[in-house]
Amino acid sequence: MSRRPTHLPLDSEGIPILTDLVSDQELMHARDMAEPDEKPAYLSTAQIADELLSSELFQQQLDEVAAELARGIRLQVEQALGTAIEDVINEALDRNNARSFELIRVQLEDAVPELLAKAMQDKGISR
Repeated sequence: MSRRPTHLPLDSEGIPILTDLVSDQELMHARDMAEPDEKPAYLSTAQIADELLSSELFQQQLDEVAAELARGIRLQVEQALGTAIEDVINEALDRNNARSFELIRVQLEDAVPELLAKAMQDKGISR
């Protein structure tokens, strides 16, 4: 187990607070002074991105993020469409309800004499 230096200031969670900033000029100088076999003291954003993208773990994390985003989008679309579809169906039923009522009413009125005659005949009542 390594010991932490006690002279570094720490934040409330025990994380060291870095106070000595390195300028870009100092960083470039350190890179220029490095041995040819040594890696540069810093990586470019493209190099960092290449390393991340070549990592299997990072690819898995990207897959998880993409899957979660796709699920979220699907849920939002389903909710939006579900409400819209329900509204359209209700509107269509409301519009057709009055027409259906009228058609059924007319058919019942037309059928009343025949139904009455049949009921009377079944009861043995003649007219």
